[in-house]
Amino acid sequence: MTEPFKLPWEAEPEPFKLPWEVEPAHVQLPTVPLEKTVALIQKDMAYCVTHTSVMVHSSRPELEICVNTARGQLIPRGECRFTDGTTIEFQDIGMPQPGAIAMSVPDLVKMVTEVAVRNLGLEFEK
Repeated sequence: MTEPFKLPWEAEPEPFKLPWEVEPAHVQLPTVPLEKTVALIQKDMAYCVTHTSVMVHSSRPELEICVNTARGQLIPRGECRFTDGTTIEFQDIGMPQPGAIAMSVPDLVKMVTEVAVRNLGLEFEK
């Protein structure tokens, strides 16, 4: 006799296990020489010291983006408002983000402005 079909919310949940209660997977991890590991960490830290990340916050998801950029650039402050009420604001996160594209701040401002004006048909509030 088979068990009757249960919907996901009717099924008995599996008991929660903490990471140290789970049997470790028997996977052989590759060994990396210590010198190579140290060199890679130094390279990452050198990038973190010379770069930051800028996040564009907006009330429209099409205008939100996060990019890595070189430190020392002026980042626009305050909120920019468009005639339909859409807003954008630039925020320096302070630490580069993995996987974010690299772009200068002037290029970022130009790109966000072009998307807003050309693609979305927005106009700046005066």
